[in-house]
Amino acid sequence: MKNRKESLKKFLLGLPYVFDLTTKEIDMLTHNVDKAVLHVIEDDGADEAIRMIDAAANWYHIPHAADARHLSGENDFLAIRLICALYEKECYDKLPQNTKENLKNFFLKDNYRSIYGSENHALIFRAARILAAQFYKDGYFENAEMSGEECYKADEKYIREFILFRAKYGWGEFDSLGYTAEVIMVLVTLCKYLADDGLRDICRKMADVLLLDMIEDSNSYFYGGAHGRSYPRRVIHNASCGMSCLYRYYFGADFESNAMFPSVNVYLSNYVPSEIVYRIAASPVTPRESRERKHLHLMSAWAHEILRDRIEAETGSISKYTYVCEDYSIGAVNHQDDYSPLSTDSDRSYAHHQQHEWEFTLPASSHKIFSHHLGTPGYHQINNRWTGDHGCCCGSFYSNKDTVVAMYNIDNREKTDIINAFIPLDVFKKHVLDGKYVFLEYGKLYISVYFDNGYEICRDTSDEFCGKEFLSRGWQNAVVLRVRYAADFGSFEEFVGYIKALPVDFDRTAREVRFDGIHLTRNASFVNGEQNIFPYPATYDSPIMYSEWGSGKIEIRCGDEKEIYDFSGERPAAK
Repeated sequence: MKNRKESLKKFLLGLPYVFDLTTKEIDMLTHNVDKAVLHVIEDDGADEAIRMIDAAANWYHIPHAADARHLSGENDFLAIRLICALYEKECYDKLPQNTKENLKNFFLKDNYRSIYGSENHALIFRAARILAAQFYKDGYFENAEMSGEECYKADEKYIREFILFRAKYGWGEFDSLGYTAEVIMVLVTLCKYLADDGLRDICRKMADVLLLDMIEDSNSYFYGGAHGRSYPRRVIHNASCGMSCLYRYYFGADFESNAMFPSVNVYLSNYVPSEIVYRIAASPVTPRESRERKHLHLMSAWAHEILRDRIEAETGSISKYTYVCEDYSIGAVNHQDDYSPLSTDSDRSYAHHQQHEWEFTLPASSHKIFSHHLGTPGYHQINNRWTGDHGCCCGSFYSNKDTVVAMYNIDNREKTDIINAFIPLDVFKKHVLDGKYVFLEYGKLYISVYFDNGYEICRDTSDEFCGKEFLSRGWQNAVVLRVRYAADFGSFEEFVGYIKALPVDFDRTAREVRFDGIHLTRNASFVNGEQNIFPYPATYDSPIMYSEWGSGKIEIRCGDEKEIYDFSGERPAAK
């Protein structure tokens, strides 16, 4: 781990960073201010770095580009990174007094609570404020109308309850390639700077659990199957996602070849995964099946204060299946409950929001296949080409070890009447386009992809997805993928014949798809006539970890060795 830490420091210090507030919005400053802290610590271009920290502390009081996003959009991302400037003595002692005053004003006077209510924002804000309250313990937080001590107590209670709930019921923004990395960054920041041993231990154990959650769905550092909120670049190139970078950092990395890297908060943290986590990462069980259950994302319940009645009223969840072997991984959201009638509009807007519903993944960054209902490009990637059609909720999915069945019934005619799929033909040894079928050969594998409405391929050579994007038109559609080992067949042509002898029956009136014993409806799936039971009974169920839904007791497994991570503590009583 020590060598990887030094490698990351060298890499981070070698990265260029841009300081131009007239043209860049908060994303640019956020992803540079943490590096500025490191530059100050290392006396490497410290004057420019201090200027950047000062500008970040003055975020609300300096000119901004006219087309910048809302100043309170990702301001909490900025706050959690500025925390390092307070706590790292080698940085803080070098700051001029006016910069120290600007930092104090930022944390005590400015409102760095994000206007967005998603769960990662709620946690990031509380983490930044509890650490600010610990640092300025004798200060008065005008932005909260509370003393430092009062802020600390309120945030300690919130963070503890939030993490214990998520240990019992899974994370709402489940397995998000970007936001889970942000959550881990928050947890390891708290591990470093919190004085409370008990809460610090809860954060450490949860960081372990989230890393294990990734390991159980990954193959050679890359996520497979379904996952929650993501963005186009991360969906297409797993190496560009924060979780893959954390995986590399903690379990073996070469940062020179990666486009993404962990934040400086992660580098500065003293968090190190437990030994059992390292052993699991070094030799994960393959093949393996993972069944996970995740509570539905509840913006309304966590954005400000914890609304326990709202949490108890929403019993819905997501059941996610993933199969991982040495040669591929495959998985889908096999069931997703509708939100309860008591849910708010903000809650319901997260149904399938930027959600990656299924994926077949080869052990390489962008060697994958998936389909989804694309959206018309809209505000900040909510509707777009590769991460979903916001608010449509038109898909149903089922996956097992070698098959995915996806069905689309697009009732909202304000949406697009096209689905698309990512199939990078150039990475396959052989491909055959045959009517509604695409047949592929890759190493030991034969793969087929079927589109009930047929398909057309992007042939625009100026488009980066030329030969990779498949479009299939129609308000109703079905996609079926099957993978088999080449050794099971005498030839590729025999595999083609085998697949074509297995008809796909899409009943558009009944809205059902049948394929080789699989029967998929909007809310149910059957295999050989037997209905699959959803939701899954466990929060985690894999050879790596197991936890009964709601128990808070997570059994970590490494061969015959087992450890129990106990998050079953009672939450505070409602006032």
